[in-house]
Amino acid sequence: MESRTSRRQRMTLIAALYVSQAIPVGFFVIALPAILRESGARLETVSLFGALALAWVFKFLWAPLVDRFGSKTRGHFRSWLLPLQMLAVAAVAVIATTDPSESLLPLAVAGSLFMLVAATQDIATDGLAVRILPEAERGIGNGVQVGGFYFGQILGGGLVLFLVGRVGWPVAMGVMALLMALPLLPVWRFREPTWAVMRPSSRVGFAALGRFFRRPGALGWVAVLVVYRAGDAAAVRMLGPLLVDHGLTLASIGMLTGVAASVGAMAGALVGGWLVNSLGRRASVLLFALLHAFALIGYLLPATGRIQPVLLYSVVLGAAFTGGLATAAIYTSMMDRSDPATSATDFTLQQSLCALGPLVGSIISGVVAERFGYTILFVACAVVAFAAAGLAARRSISTSALPAPPRTAC
Repeated sequence: MESRTSRRQRMTLIAALYVSQAIPVGFFVIALPAILRESGARLETVSLFGALALAWVFKFLWAPLVDRFGSKTRGHFRSWLLPLQMLAVAAVAVIATTDPSESLLPLAVAGSLFMLVAATQDIATDGLAVRILPEAERGIGNGVQVGGFYFGQILGGGLVLFLVGRVGWPVAMGVMALLMALPLLPVWRFREPTWAVMRPSSRVGFAALGRFFRRPGALGWVAVLVVYRAGDAAAVRMLGPLLVDHGLTLASIGMLTGVAASVGAMAGALVGGWLVNSLGRRASVLLFALLHAFALIGYLLPATGRIQPVLLYSVVLGAAFTGGLATAAIYTSMMDRSDPATSATDFTLQQSLCALGPLVGSIISGVVAERFGYTILFVACAVVAFAAAGLAARRSISTSALPAPPRTAC
């Protein structure tokens, strides 16, 4: 007999998984740069920690293994998610034993291992989401997915940063590990539907990577993915250090960049996911990219010394909300371009391409800010964002999904 899940169960599971994955990502992307800057680290050093995301860029290399191997009795993707989730919690416990004020090497090693586990977990989560969400639910499903991810960033980038400033590093890391353990319950209770269980197939393997690039319009779509969020990532990477340089406390920075920004992005993702179906994939990707590019211009205000609280919150919320809109749109189109037979591989490959531009932007952002100043950096970020909108306007974006897999019994 086939196992079926309700829409509510699907959305709850997706939200729980993406919240969990985003907690440590929010910590490394949002909280850690401010912590390192306050401890006296140079901007180049802060930006180099962006290289921890390398696992997310290259995770497509082992994504075919996640598609290929899995337990039929425990659920194909569920058999990956449970052990990886437990490993991620253990990795955060190890990070709690490091001291960034004394040496950055142990933190870099522990953080690299953790990001490897988190990236692999994300492969399984994305593969499961592609297979259990019907086309009609992908807009709102990606809104929930991205919204859940930003809520996790509230916890990892805002709450944890606040706790580091108030109760210290070890306690804050312990809280982060506990928060990451909570989604284990819905994953444990989830029974993967038989129509979502992967059967080994000759199509599942590393050749699937090549097949993706041979699809019509693939190279143009790759260009859009690489550039789409690069400007945003570079701007976000240096916002915390900028505010530290202006004398803001870690607690206040955590509330602004971790909590307020993530709330804005979460709202944008949910609104964007709801609008994608009515506006269409192509129009959504283009319109939301333009809105986000205009919003990034606002970062020039704090860069030139205007750090009044109302102004700061307006700028950050505007950029975050439009960023959420753009992310929901691009992820929905990415899901449409994923073959259900190789869902983890196709979606992960696109995600890796989408992370490549932000990775490069994050790494060089500190160098640009150190040598030319924050103003030049944020101007460059806005220019890149407008370039992404231009690419989206010129390139073909799929408006229809690949065929869904047939329902079969195990």
